[in-house]
Amino acid sequence: MEWDEEKAENIVKAHKSRFSLRLTLKIIRVLFILFVVYTLYMIIVSLSYNVSDIGKRTEFYQKLAIDWTYPEFTTEVGVSFEENITPLLTQEIDIPLIKQIGKEDFVVSELHLRKPIFNTFTQVEVEKQYPYVTTNEHTYSFNLPYDPETNDKLSVNKNKDVWTSLENIHEGHVANIAFSFDNYYRPEEVMSLLSSYDLTVLWMPIYMGEGVEFDEGGWTGGSDTIALTQPWGLSGAREADKDYKSGSLLSLSEEWIKDSEEMMLYNMNMMLNEKKGHAETLLGTSYLNERYDYIKEHGFLAYGAIVTGPVKELIKLKELKEIHNVILGDMHYWNWDD
Repeated sequence: MEWDEEKAENIVKAHKSRFSLRLTLKIIRVLFILFVVYTLYMIIVSLSYNVSDIGKRTEFYQKLAIDWTYPEFTTEVGVSFEENITPLLTQEIDIPLIKQIGKEDFVVSELHLRKPIFNTFTQVEVEKQYPYVTTNEHTYSFNLPYDPETNDKLSVNKNKDVWTSLENIHEGHVANIAFSFDNYYRPEEVMSLLSSYDLTVLWMPIYMGEGVEFDEGGWTGGSDTIALTQPWGLSGAREADKDYKSGSLLSLSEEWIKDSEEMMLYNMNMMLNEKKGHAETLLGTSYLNERYDYIKEHGFLAYGAIVTGPVKELIKLKELKEIHNVILGDMHYWNWDD
């Protein structure tokens, strides 16, 4: 047979076309199989995650971390809907952060939690620019009454300018203030000390043996003042059911103060027995056991408080010789009971 270049090219083109088509079909088939496998994998992972208590426990632990280590914020009682798991099994949970000013709660920011399988790579971020911010950001600090190492009495700061600022604010406002005490007081004593004022106590910093039993986070201040960089405190009692799907949150009132103390100890003990490493990662501590043991042995030792109420009622606290280092927080228009 005589060789024909044109006929040969047509044969090559035909085979090449069929080969390309088969290759394309194989690629599509492989991609489709991968898509189906990935879809089934994500359905199984998501269903397993939603049925289990893994995410709900993580969220409850994080909310306790906010209660104890974020002096200004609290969170809602129920389980967040902003919760999912990634293909690499990283938990992603968004938790709205709430501030109480007067009698009203304001969603002022949001905490974003990314919890991979390994605790070491956990990321917690508080959103700085949030679309529903209604108040300014303030940082509270609380001075210890005694040097933890020497037990020497530390000096006090009367902050006369804060009282002057409050006196110049119109009485049709409510506000938050934080202050330190000249000594350690039981939370019941704090509630009794403030019981004659028309105020709500939001949070109390609690001494847990920092600087003596363990060193963590350090402190700020001068030669005669010490403020812990990361204070822990007592908030209203937060409780969850065994499946973490529902629970309750009490206010830090005189009526419920003992319940709040008992529930904090209960939750700390529960974390130690369930998921100690997981809990310490979210709490930002390596000494949960030491903190728990110190409170069990010495009781709750409050050295300050955050309160909210009418501006003119807050000014009356100036008469208390036990308080100092007063810091003015957020203000809002009147929303108090007449």
